[in-house]
Amino acid sequence: MNNKNGNKLKKNSNDIIYTPKHIALKMIEMCDIQEGTTVLDPSKGGGIFYDNLPSICIKDYCEITENKDFFEYNKNVDLIIGNPPYSLWDKWIEHTMKLTNKFCYILGCFNFTDARVRKIFDNGFAITKIHLLKIDWWYSPSYIIIFEKDKPSIITVEPKCILCDICNGRCKRGRAGNHANTCTNNVDDLKIENLKIEN
Repeated sequence: MNNKNGNKLKKNSNDIIYTPKHIALKMIEMCDIQEGTTVLDPSKGGGIFYDNLPSICIKDYCEITENKDFFEYNKNVDLIIGNPPYSLWDKWIEHTMKLTNKFCYILGCFNFTDARVRKIFDNGFAITKIHLLKIDWWYSPSYIIIFEKDKPSIITVEPKCILCDICNGRCKRGRAGNHANTCTNNVDDLKIENLKIEN
């Protein structure tokens, strides 16, 4: 299916994966929702977040199958909580940061990258809570993460990718069958490694 912004959410894709109730409740608990807090479920799906939010909050939702497109939502809220579609992750986070100062999402370990966290940190957010879990039928371990604006972070992220300490570049060290301790751009290093293999 397509939404108005041309974002594809395919049937039976990894973008439509329902969160187990136990995990949705854990995420809601981690958010410490107070009376009068405005909360948005950005992708309601079966309602596992929306239906279990405490009655003391003021809740709203988006759901593309109901023509309530998250990317067209423009009200500021105190908290956004949910399980975003992974194929739209970067765009989803960008829009999230425009709408709130606090959000709680569940991320697969392959989506929790240094580049993404740096981008979120660059927008003034920090990680204030993190919980590691494994859902047996999901592809990889996951993290429940709460990001909050203008708060101290419980973790830090390296400012950029660490390049080869020999050539100071992105050589094929450790890739394509090359040894992890050998720079593929350093001829002297390769000769030493070849001598070791021959002897």
